[in-house]
Amino acid sequence: MRIWIDIENPPQVQYLLPFRRAFESAGAQTVITTRDYGSTLELLADAGVPATAFGARVGRGKLYKAAAAGVRARELSRFFSGSSRPDAVLAASRAAAMAASWMRIPSFLISDYEHAHVSLYRLTGSTILHPEVIGKDAFRRRGLRMSQLVAFAGLKEDLTFAGVDVDAISPHDLGCAPEHAVRILFRPPSETSHYYNAGSTDFARAALAHLASANALVVFSPRERSQVGLLEDLPWRHTPLILQRPVPFVSLLKSVDLVVCSGGTMLREAAYLGIPAYGIFQSKIGAVDSWLEQIGRAKLLADARDLAGIELRARGPLERLDSNPQLLEQLVSMIVQAARRASVQRAGRRPAERAA
Repeated sequence: MRIWIDIENPPQVQYLLPFRRAFESAGAQTVITTRDYGSTLELLADAGVPATAFGARVGRGKLYKAAAAGVRARELSRFFSGSSRPDAVLAASRAAAMAASWMRIPSFLISDYEHAHVSLYRLTGSTILHPEVIGKDAFRRRGLRMSQLVAFAGLKEDLTFAGVDVDAISPHDLGCAPEHAVRILFRPPSETSHYYNAGSTDFARAALAHLASANALVVFSPRERSQVGLLEDLPWRHTPLILQRPVPFVSLLKSVDLVVCSGGTMLREAAYLGIPAYGIFQSKIGAVDSWLEQIGRAKLLADARDLAGIELRARGPLERLDSNPQLLEQLVSMIVQAARRASVQRAGRRPAERAA
């Protein structure tokens, strides 16, 4: 049994990489592919994980993204040509889904944002694994069949923190931080995602302006180097700390008092650990974020008037959510069983295929 894991961007390192050890514990071999995007390669190298890279950063244009995904899919399928073909793939990428379809192997994709483009997955027959707080109708309205949808109890972050001893990890050293200053981890929006809304960048700038004169140290974690420009020409009481290289996410989160984030994984990770998390995302809000707000784990800010609701104070002790501690093992078991069935079916077809 050979399972392929495809990791396209930095957040995927955190929730897909735990599957590597879990699959191997279940008796399956694993192979990792990746994309040279952001800090993905560096994070995998820091984890000591060998991975083969295909593709690089893609711009904003939809046609360009589609073409790049097609090229990467072709490169991936060539990489696995012949006897090296895996029995299944786990990913969150369109390229992996296309390559799996061409190789006639099952593809499983984790999705916790129902407003992403999913039409391609219908064509590839991929199975979408999603938190049950996202109703299946949300995906069905976007063209997916009921048979392609598998809801799971818990959150994607149950995978991220599986086996992680949070208490044993030291906070990241922020250097000479101002005494008594509240430490705010700030994450601007992804400006290359297909669901990007320019209002997210405007709101991020407004939020930074709101925080500039406060007794707070902004720890700025840019997605693109150009986003450092958002900090310019603001009346900073304390000069922001700009992260120059990737920092292990648990260590980074433990070093701050709260998180202000324009959507994405970082907001959910903070909320999962019980760190005050404020969302300034201006595109469509997903069901997971709404649920986190309902249970008091996050606060979603709609416009500049809501910025006053950011409570600048030292945080209390961490409180993990642990919504489904068995999620990793449950998904691994399901994927391995599906891969075995598909492998047996392919083996039964081979004599007929040769005769044809």
